Amino acid sequence: MFHVEHGRVTFEAIEKWLGIDIDTEQRAALGRFERWLADEAVPAGGLGPGELDRLFDRHILDSLAFLAALPGHTRTAVDVGGGVGLPSIPLAIVRPDIDFVLVDRSRRRTDLASRAGRILGVRNYAVLTTDISSVEPVYDVALFRASLPIPEAAEALPHCSIRGGTGLLAVSRGTEEPSLPSAPDGVTFAMSREGDGILASPFWLLEMRKS
Repeated sequence: MFHVEHGRVTFEAIEKWLGIDIDTEQRAALGRFERWLADEAVPAGGLGPGELDRLFDRHILDSLAFLAALPGHTRTAVDVGGGVGLPSIPLAIVRPDIDFVLVDRSRRRTDLASRAGRILGVRNYAVLTTDISSVEPVYDVALFRASLPIPEAAEALPHCSIRGGTGLLAVSRGTEEPSLPSAPDGVTFAMSREGDGILASPFWLLEMRKS
């Protein structure tokens, strides 16, 4: 059983879950990002007002859950349709050894995401306002957090990841494993359930590997 402090899981439990160390500065940065989401992202419409009471569990912890399936060799990752910086900003905070690039077509959202990165001083994080189809396939990993349905995400993967690259897509929160469409040529699918025992709403994560 994971420890819960003040109604939410402790950082010690998160470290144990993900097998990483989160230092004092990183913990503070995650807290500042949570406050920024409440103070700026929600009022600007980047997140709905109903999300205020679950910013840490539903958005920041959900973002960190991608680390459970991130390949060990990852050095670059693209956050496809990452909106106001989810999952890329929490990931960039705790993994300064990886360069993250958020790509979104909405100037309003990318302006917010850029502002968040500047305020937090996240140096391994950049933002592009464009469609994923125009991005060069130079990234080790592509991250999709509820930004595209499975077929569209699989179709987008070759546009953004290198040969042998990986796509990670948050699929659903149901208890039953979701049924999957057939993988397109050159892509394999594997499903895992992330966050049992730590997230209030564990979810299914689809790993798409480009051959």
